[in-house]
Amino acid sequence: MIEFDAVYYDGRTSARKAARVQAYTQSLYVTGEGGFKLEVPLANVRVEPPLAGTRRILHLPGGAQLQTDADAALRALFPRSNRLETWVHALESRWPLALAGVVVAAAFSWWCVVYGLPLAAGLVATHVPVQVEVKLGEQTLASIDQAVCDKSDIGLAKQDKVRQDLAALTARLDDGYDYRLEFRACKGLGANAFALPGGTIVITDALVRLAENDAQISAVLAHEIGHVRHRHGLRLAIQAAGLAALIAALAGDAVSITGLAVTLPTALLQSGYSRQLEDEADTYAFRRLKEIGLSPKYFAEILARMEGQKRGRAAGGTDGRGGFGYLSTHPATAERIERALSAP
Repeated sequence: MIEFDAVYYDGRTSARKAARVQAYTQSLYVTGEGGFKLEVPLANVRVEPPLAGTRRILHLPGGAQLQTDADAALRALFPRSNRLETWVHALESRWPLALAGVVVAAAFSWWCVVYGLPLAAGLVATHVPVQVEVKLGEQTLASIDQAVCDKSDIGLAKQDKVRQDLAALTARLDDGYDYRLEFRACKGLGANAFALPGGTIVITDALVRLAENDAQISAVLAHEIGHVRHRHGLRLAIQAAGLAALIAALAGDAVSITGLAVTLPTALLQSGYSRQLEDEADTYAFRRLKEIGLSPKYFAEILARMEGQKRGRAAGGTDGRGGFGYLSTHPATAERIERALSAP
C-alpha cells in the first residue's frame, strides 16, 4: 500500500477538501473531512506528467481530480507514466533532437500551406453544391462592383455578339452551370477576365478593346470556362480562407461557404491561380476551341497582345500592368503562348 496527502476537487465547484489517499493494487481509496469517502479503480485514474514548481495532478472519473506534492509516491504508483516522462525528458534535454523537432514541424507546416491545403481544397470543392457555388459567385461579383468596377460602356451590339460566342462555347456542356457573361469597366484591372464560382464570367472593357477579333475574345472565354468547370474559383476561395473554410465546406455550412466572398476578390485579383490550375484551364480551352472550329492560336495571339501592352506601359513609366492586369495573375506567359501554338 502507498499513502499520501492530497487536495480533492469534485470537478463541479471550486471547493477543495483535504484528503488522505491509500493506493492498493487495483484501487485508490480517498477519505476526507466530514466522513468523505471515495473508491476509484486505479485503471480509471490518469496522472499528468510533472511540471517544475507545480503539484502533481491525478484526474478521476467525472471531472474530479486530486492534487498532491507526493511526487515519489506517484512515481512508484504509476511506473509506466514515469518511463514516458523519462523518455520525454531525454528528448527535451538534447538540443539536436529539439532542433530537429522544430525543423520537422516547420517543414510540415510549409507542406500544409503549399501542398496540403490546396489538395484538401480541391477535394472538398467537389462536394459543394452548385447552388451554393452560384451564391458565392453572386456575392463576389457584388463585392467587386462595389470596390473595383463600374458599368461597362461597350456597345450593346458588341456585348450581344460576345454573349453569342459564349453560348457557342457552352452549348451542350451539360455540366450543371448556367453560364453568364458580365461586362465591366475596371480601371484598376486593365485588360482582364475572370471566372467566378457558379458560372459567371467577367470581362473588362479594356480586354474587349484590346482584342483584334471576336475569336481572340472567345479564346479567353474558353480559358475562363475551364476555370469554372474545374471549380478553380471555389478552390481558391477555400484555400485563401484556410482551415475554417475547409471545415465549413465539409460540414455543409452554406452560410459560411458563401461568406468566402469576402476573401475571394482579393485572392482572385491579386494572388491569382497556381500554375497547375492555369495549365488545367488552358488545356480545356485548347480542346474546346477546336471542338467549335477555332484554333488555339487565337489564345496565343491575345496573350501576346496583352504582353505587348504590358511592356508598352512599362516603357512608358507606369506599373506595366494597368493595375492588377490579366497577365499578373497568369504566370509564365511565354510558355503558355508556346503551348497554345503547339496544341495538337
